[in-house]
Amino acid sequence: MPKIPEFLPRSLYIKRSLENIDVGFEFQIKNELGPVRVTSAQALRLDRKPVPLDKYQFILGDTIAAFDEVSAENSVPMRKGESLTVLVQGASPLRGRHTLGIGRMTAWD
Repeated sequence: MPKIPEFLPRSLYIKRSLENIDVGFEFQIKNELGPVRVTSAQALRLDRKPVPLDKYQFILGDTIAAFDEVSAENSVPMRKGESLTVLVQGASPLRGRHTLGIGRMTAWD
């Protein structure tokens, strides 16, 4: 199974997509690579602190998948050019400038 290099998720982040919402915050990633199925993801880091996997989800159209439930058997398919939302629940509203670290994702086509 190929691994997506660590620098690629950062380059897939849609700039200025980080927003506060009622239940936490969200941001978007756009797939510019080609058709893939996300089969795992490492924890996000907000201001260099890890966010537990059970606090966030992928949202892609009608598909909602918790990061800690994504696996080869429960993957998130993405076509090239598609965007997905990453929803982080239970986080305090973000104000000012922040650092968002997106860990390595594993995918296959």
